[in-house]
Amino acid sequence: MPVLRPKPFRNFNRAILGISGGILMTFTAFNTWINPLWVTKTPWTDEKFAEYRPIYRQQRTGKAGIARSMPWKIGFFGSSRVDIAFDPMLPQWQGKPAVNLAVSAGTLPETAGILRYTVEHCPLETAIVGIDLGDISGSGSGIKTTGYMESPFNPKGEKIERELRYVAGVSTFVSSVKTLTYWGDRHKENFVLPEYTPQGHRLRHQDKPKVAEGIRRDAIPHAMRGTRRRQKAIAANEGKIHLVRQILEDCKQHQVALKIAIPPNLAVYISVYYYSGDPDPTFSIDRSTLARLVAESNAAHPDAPPAEIWDFNDYHPLNCEPIPTPDKARMHWWLDGTHARKALGDVMLARMMGWPTEGPAADYGFKLTETNLPERLASLKAGYEKFQVEHPDQFKWMVDAIEHDKKSGTAAEKEPEGAQEF
Repeated sequence: MPVLRPKPFRNFNRAILGISGGILMTFTAFNTWINPLWVTKTPWTDEKFAEYRPIYRQQRTGKAGIARSMPWKIGFFGSSRVDIAFDPMLPQWQGKPAVNLAVSAGTLPETAGILRYTVEHCPLETAIVGIDLGDISGSGSGIKTTGYMESPFNPKGEKIERELRYVAGVSTFVSSVKTLTYWGDRHKENFVLPEYTPQGHRLRHQDKPKVAEGIRRDAIPHAMRGTRRRQKAIAANEGKIHLVRQILEDCKQHQVALKIAIPPNLAVYISVYYYSGDPDPTFSIDRSTLARLVAESNAAHPDAPPAEIWDFNDYHPLNCEPIPTPDKARMHWWLDGTHARKALGDVMLARMMGWPTEGPAADYGFKLTETNLPERLASLKAGYEKFQVEHPDQFKWMVDAIEHDKKSGTAAEKEPEGAQEF
């Protein structure tokens, strides 16, 4: 019987291991050199790639990397409404490092976790947190499907496995190749940088053709679905209340000045809730709960910077910008029915921070408290009536869109709760 000779097999195995190790080392060297998602920074990482990193498809991981990339002092948190509108590079910040850590379709579970991660890693002085109307009175969140659970923001994640995946993973390698491609194409005609800036602001790749058609197709049905979902008993969700308290407590403990923003929507979107018979079209439950929690927190922490609520969701003239005609490519203040442009974001930041404003922007936003809540709710109802009289064309356009969607069944389609996707 012939004797088995294992040596050739050992050589084969060594060769396979050697090739695998070489590939692993190549991936690791390439990924850490480019650092495409901001989470694999090493002494040899080349920051010339910072403007070219494509984090759009892995926002949570990318923004966690940005959060820990430097000692930020000003941070923005919330959903896509904040992600798109708030600019961390405004000259009014006077050199203080500011960062936009809001995420698309973000709801309170993510916002609270991202804020906590940031105050634990950065000497934050000011936090501007967007809380969409309907979030507090809704139980839904897409946190398990958005990529948050796989990102460093998740405190319960498998840290070692996660960091190894970032360093040597195929998906990171693909992002590295995309980064290098962007960098290589930078001198080509009509070149456009990736969506996100190194400060986390989704500044580019925003405009879409046929804005009016998009509002009719997306924003109006989104509001109609929300109204249908809210026909049952509406109440503040206890889990969301806990998360608002967590945001307030984290800011108080770290001496962070907290400014809560209720982001705006276009007037035609707001009006859908009234016209469609929503049981609480002023979102009084969300507003009253938020005002109460802020008042309680401020009273419990008199030595910490007081939290403020700035409510931009109303019938102010800036929110009543006319729906563009089919041949008009864009609006000045709005991208669509639920997302304000940077231009309007600049106004919101100016109002919250006390910077000078002029013209229609001078009185934009309402500083909401428990005391003036009844005044606010009454003004919202009056605003709806006034909108019908002063903007009859927009109101009729909205009614036509609602009736069209009722017939087509678009508004009856199921949609998850939370911020509208962008």
